[in-house]
Amino acid sequence: MAVLILGLGIGANTAIFSVVNALLLRSLPLQDPGRLVYLSAYDPSRHLSGGGISLTAYETLRDGNRSFTGITAFVGGGFILTGAGDPESLSAARVSPNFFDVLGAHPVLGRGFRPDEGDEGSRPLAVISHSLWSRRFSSDPNIVGKPVTLGQEVYTIIGVAPSAFPFPFPGVDVWVSRIIKYGGLQPEQIRAGAGMLTAIARLRSGISASQAEAEAAVLAQQYRQGHANAPDADPHRRLEVVDLHESLVTGIKTALLILMGAVGMVLLIACANVASLTLARATGRAREIAIRAALGASRGDLLRQLVGESLLLSASGAALGILIARFGIDGLVKVDAGNNLPGIQPIRMDLEVLAFTLLVSVVSAILFGLMPALQLSRPDLNTVLRDSGWGTTAGAHRHRRRSLLVAAQMALSIVLLIGAALLLESFRNLQRVDPGFNPQGVLTMNVNLPPAKYPDNQRRSQFFRELVQRIASQPGVISASASYSRPVGSFVMSPILADGQPIVPIGQRPLAEWNGTTPGYFRTFGIPLLRGRDFTWSDNENSPRVVIVNQSLASHFWPRENPLGKHLTFTRLQTPFEIVGVAGNTHNNGLQSDPGMVIYTPYPQWTIPTIAVSLRTAGDPHLLGRVATAQVQALDRDQPVTGLQTAGELLENQMAQSREILYMIGGFAVVSLILAITGLYGSMAYSVAQRTVEIGIRQAVGACRGDILRLVVLQAFRLALIGTCAGVLAAVFVTRLLSTLLFQVRPTDPAAFSGIALLFLAVAVLAAIVPAWQATRVDPMKALR
Repeated sequence: MAVLILGLGIGANTAIFSVVNALLLRSLPLQDPGRLVYLSAYDPSRHLSGGGISLTAYETLRDGNRSFTGITAFVGGGFILTGAGDPESLSAARVSPNFFDVLGAHPVLGRGFRPDEGDEGSRPLAVISHSLWSRRFSSDPNIVGKPVTLGQEVYTIIGVAPSAFPFPFPGVDVWVSRIIKYGGLQPEQIRAGAGMLTAIARLRSGISASQAEAEAAVLAQQYRQGHANAPDADPHRRLEVVDLHESLVTGIKTALLILMGAVGMVLLIACANVASLTLARATGRAREIAIRAALGASRGDLLRQLVGESLLLSASGAALGILIARFGIDGLVKVDAGNNLPGIQPIRMDLEVLAFTLLVSVVSAILFGLMPALQLSRPDLNTVLRDSGWGTTAGAHRHRRRSLLVAAQMALSIVLLIGAALLLESFRNLQRVDPGFNPQGVLTMNVNLPPAKYPDNQRRSQFFRELVQRIASQPGVISASASYSRPVGSFVMSPILADGQPIVPIGQRPLAEWNGTTPGYFRTFGIPLLRGRDFTWSDNENSPRVVIVNQSLASHFWPRENPLGKHLTFTRLQTPFEIVGVAGNTHNNGLQSDPGMVIYTPYPQWTIPTIAVSLRTAGDPHLLGRVATAQVQALDRDQPVTGLQTAGELLENQMAQSREILYMIGGFAVVSLILAITGLYGSMAYSVAQRTVEIGIRQAVGACRGDILRLVVLQAFRLALIGTCAGVLAAVFVTRLLSTLLFQVRPTDPAAFSGIALLFLAVAVLAAIVPAWQATRVDPMKALR
């Protein structure tokens, strides 16, 4: 039993530590990673945090700074690989030419980019990933210099990246230069100052992040003076310089530390449980230890023996824990198949994790073995050797110690249970939030048109118009549409100027999320049109500019007016867009976030090559995936489809991290409850066995079975009450750490605290019923004999 309990505690700690080690402790696999910093925009006036920077701002910072040995920028994207087997969609990163030099990583074959190979007119070059080289090119050692067709444009392969190089994000297949060619925005938007880039810099020796940030503020001021009309020229905008490793784990760090604390509590409960078992076992060994001492064993000899036994128990528990952790790590990796954990290093059991396990096992042995060892190593020889079983003062002391350990287990378990209850209520509140659209029966997929094959608005618009009409005509399809983004996903942010608002520079205007859609988008997703009309295919690049806004935007600018017929000006365009409709709000940035302002424009008026195609079905949407894919390939046989998912699955992915944390802490809480109740049951059963003579005497002098039952149950209830009170008091302080993980729940929610306390007391009383019932069956005559 001790080995099993320790195995659970050590295994859980090892599994969670493997995640903490991979994400928080292990150094990035780069040259001198401590000098790498992440540059992000912060603008409190427009509620912007962690934003990107524009190409022009990046060039200003790159050319004017003295704090960095180099600054690199990148933006994610995608390509369609053709000409080497079946078409394949690749994850790509457009990077500045110094990308590999700044990060301190060099291709295993060939070279990286040269400084002049990032210009708009330079020839197309590519560095491919080690996995792509192995998968599609059979690890050809002569791959350097060979052509590859990406997005209908022929690139020359100049290098193969190292095998363990998941930068700037996991799963990248190919790196290309020429950032201006990024297909997610039109070149005019990029030149106008769209904040699309992420920047990483390497600090010079002797320069701190704060010094670099101060210099960046000066350069930002110079940029604003020279580009007053740029969208990122807001005087409130600041550039933060953050350690690169820290920036990667900001969103998950608190949750991981809480999980580590939770499994630490489980281990403490396990140690207390084993210590209680050891104390109980100590009573049976009292005579053995006394005889050893009487025959000449010193206290040191006895301590070495007893501590050695504890280490052996702990080592056995650690061996079982490693086995449990292996399965636990595999489970965590499978659960994170959707990349909800932000780390870029694999979660695995390595030497550091094994060293942690060894340390935990030694500490555990000390925690559960020291108290019994100290107690047994100093026996009262006269008392022990002449004890006839009627009870001793030492026995009473041992009973008090066991009771203290049981109460401590209960207190720790209460803390975990209250934390799990708060997270459960938070998750339930999250599920109750109306996302603003109906995800049932909606299937979505991504289509990435090659810019070389579809270079202009007319060809892109024609392709998607025909595709949407083809899909909508299929049996079982209610409606279909295409859009920049879906209601669950990231949107392009655009500064807007509304009728009646003072004219201010673009950089100081409020931001709205921008989505380009085809007709039928609102019907497909079940987003209500509160006023006005939907787009039609006649809303094209030759027709007047129109826009649909969401309710939040309409209420913000025209709270008591009809917004239809009003106008908005946004991006670099000076042409006002007429509002022709008002749509319902959707929670695009997560269900826990308030709906922001959103503008919708007709896709034919402003096209991009990467698009999401969605269809509402009358039945199971999964059954129409092949049908929709066939319609895409009927229009362009070289065009693959990626990201086939239902809208419900996308919505679930938004809550995945909250759900995983809830499951883990909930699981630990259940384990702790089982251990605590087992400890209480064991303590009460042992107490009944030790008090057999006392119970027999009570019955002999007139106590009935109800009196005996009440005696034992009240003893258990007192223990549970002490543990519950201590746990509730500790939870008042500990649960405040959960505040960033909770949604519409206070860390000190009275319902959660009182409900868990009452539930725990009830379970504790039930756990004491069996020992109490056994106590009532004691035969007074046998007990006295």
